[in-house]
Amino acid sequence: MTSFYLSKPYDPPQAPENLPLDRPWALLGGISPQKFMKSYWHKKPLLVRGAIPAFEIAKQMGEPLGSAISPEALFKIAGNDVVESRLIKAKPWSFTDGPFKKKSLPTLNTPDWTLLLQGMEAQHPAAAKVLSWFRFIPDARLDDLMISIAGPGGGVGPHFDSYDVFLIQMSGRRRWRISQQKDLALNANLPLKILQNFKVEQEWDLEPGDMLYLPPHVAHDGIALDGGCQTWSVGFRAQSYKEMLQEGLWRLAESLEDIPELERRFADPKQVATNSAEQLPAEIIEQIAQKLKGLKLDRVETFLPGIAAYLSEPKPQAYFAGSETQYSPEEFTLLLTKQTLTPHPQTRLLALGKTIFCNGEDMTSGQARPTQIAWRSLAAKKQVKGAFGGLTAGSSLFEAFEAGWLVF
Repeated sequence: MTSFYLSKPYDPPQAPENLPLDRPWALLGGISPQKFMKSYWHKKPLLVRGAIPAFEIAKQMGEPLGSAISPEALFKIAGNDVVESRLIKAKPWSFTDGPFKKKSLPTLNTPDWTLLLQGMEAQHPAAAKVLSWFRFIPDARLDDLMISIAGPGGGVGPHFDSYDVFLIQMSGRRRWRISQQKDLALNANLPLKILQNFKVEQEWDLEPGDMLYLPPHVAHDGIALDGGCQTWSVGFRAQSYKEMLQEGLWRLAESLEDIPELERRFADPKQVATNSAEQLPAEIIEQIAQKLKGLKLDRVETFLPGIAAYLSEPKPQAYFAGSETQYSPEEFTLLLTKQTLTPHPQTRLLALGKTIFCNGEDMTSGQARPTQIAWRSLAAKKQVKGAFGGLTAGSSLFEAFEAGWLVF
């Protein structure tokens, strides 16, 4: 029988509201977030032994800790059709998309399998708390927390990611082998994105509480050494410039609907006779140039609202059921004085100056001051509580609560 059945579940703490960015953190191997970002982020790997000191302390006391989420709980979550889950098997390689019935999943000590569960911060409070540790990195860069649970020998093969990732060992041991090789060609004959020529440069066995940070394009291969091995991966996304500009332009084009002046027809009373009728007239070019200048389409701040709205969109699998209880605006305002309102775990919030975007929508422009203040607290502190007089049925805060984007 594997040891996690005898272990006490680890209870991760919520990160403090104001993170001490200039002080050493155990999570980062005794360096500060400021130094980590300057020396390691997007630059080079970092192995941290005892990143979560509680595991070593408990071990010394003879009361070893196990994962905050049991294998049984993970298998149950894998059966949820709103959770993105994948089962990967080696020898030979294969993968299957979930949801999964428990009887279709291997036993913990069956070799050579891995179950991957995406977006776990929305499924379990422990995962959401672990994610809070990393808010020294901008929210716009965060993707999600993925949990992998595996049998002995389980893994996804040597591969590389196009994003930054923190790999936290939560249960059992995993052997990580990495390489900063330039050859990132994939094996075209396999159903997974596995490197064709993986050449190991460094190798470590991670124990519970250890962590490995990898910047983009570092080749790596993680192999479970124990049944029920759990690795929690905090991943950070990086959209292409093309994607961000396309999304920004699309939203900008939509916003032109709100400018009545642009409904006017083009007129060219100054057009002269021409013997080059096939050419686009200089009159059209000049007038369009004037309109672009007036709309400030040559300045980055014109595009930023659309880009911020895009980056605040939830993951495609996000599901919001709406508020279970129907409240009037007055009842909602009263509740705010007594209970703490927080974003739904799948809600994304981003600030552009004093404008707050939630799940792809501008929530503060044109709103009353109390609503704006509440949204800014939600974006910065992930919570709000207090007296906010004047919240009407038209308040974006109340509407977001009714939609299930915000919860008490």
